[in-house]
Amino acid sequence: MLLTAAVLLLTASCSKDDDEPQQVNPPAAAGARLQVMMVFAPGQLGDGGYADGLLQGASALELPEAMESWTDTIDVHFISLYSVADTRQALKNWAATAAHPFYESTYERRLLVLTEPYMTAWLSEVKGYLRETDEVLIMKADEAYTQRIADTYGLGNRAHGANFDMTEAIGLYCDGIRTFINSDEVEPGFFGEKPEIVLFRRFTAAQNYYCDGIEDIIRQQLGNDVNLTVYALSDYVDAEDLNEETNVAYIQAAYTAAAKLDQHFRQTGYGFVIADLGTCNSGMLNYMLGTPLYHYEVLMLDNSIYTYNYMAICRNGFAVILQWLKDWMDHSAGTMPRFKLFKEEVVHNLGEVVSEK
Repeated sequence: MLLTAAVLLLTASCSKDDDEPQQVNPPAAAGARLQVMMVFAPGQLGDGGYADGLLQGASALELPEAMESWTDTIDVHFISLYSVADTRQALKNWAATAAHPFYESTYERRLLVLTEPYMTAWLSEVKGYLRETDEVLIMKADEAYTQRIADTYGLGNRAHGANFDMTEAIGLYCDGIRTFINSDEVEPGFFGEKPEIVLFRRFTAAQNYYCDGIEDIIRQQLGNDVNLTVYALSDYVDAEDLNEETNVAYIQAAYTAAAKLDQHFRQTGYGFVIADLGTCNSGMLNYMLGTPLYHYEVLMLDNSIYTYNYMAICRNGFAVILQWLKDWMDHSAGTMPRFKLFKEEVVHNLGEVVSEK
């Protein structure tokens, strides 16, 4: 088994964006090894949350006790570079060759795992290199979006989506808020006109397609009892700047958002923040919520419960990707179901609202 960082494996990844790799994709060799390539955005790894769970889950494929009869039949690689430009070039270099680096054969099947939905835009650069036995898995995408990507890029039954059912976890959070705001110990006017919930994300829904229904669940369960406002870092800086090598754009956007949130709650009273920042969870809480914390309760999504002393709901990337990949290996090319929804089991502890597999 080979778990190899793309920074070492794909040495051509630092070439210019307009460099076109030479296509060397002969037909798949029946009975040959399988390959998984997992793509991470710059800065996505390292916060102990969802993305790190995906990497650990895929890495577990090399453990004999996890894979049983599949041991030594699959190679797992990943791309995690310093800029989107390098990431996209490395992805093209990977797509252009299905040859095994050490064996005189090609991979029978390859699976490209895109860890965030916005990465599907990069498929325009690699679709021509993918063989009929190569497939794509899009994480955090709903069924309709997965179908649209399949149609847009001509992938047919080779495009798949996997998402997290956040209904129970967010429902538990809503129960906690309802109990809090209806408590006899809360003085009149403590929340202003009504409690405020601010959902803060890296991208707007139109740009990112989280498709987990968090906003809908809050509106359904709390209705007119609260005001729900959605902010995104991309509201304050161009979305493409959030993908670059430097994190200056993150910091600038987060400071702007922090000032916005502070002003928001000073005008409305005590409130609640749901921070769903995807790849920039690590360290961003200090910037985004750098103003006095007594204004709000914080719910962190996609992050390790050991990182922050706030309530957290962690999408369990480890269990989800390991199960999906094992199912994929048991299916022949193109027969894996289009979409799968993984339900989160919630630990009922309002001190730490945590979802676990």
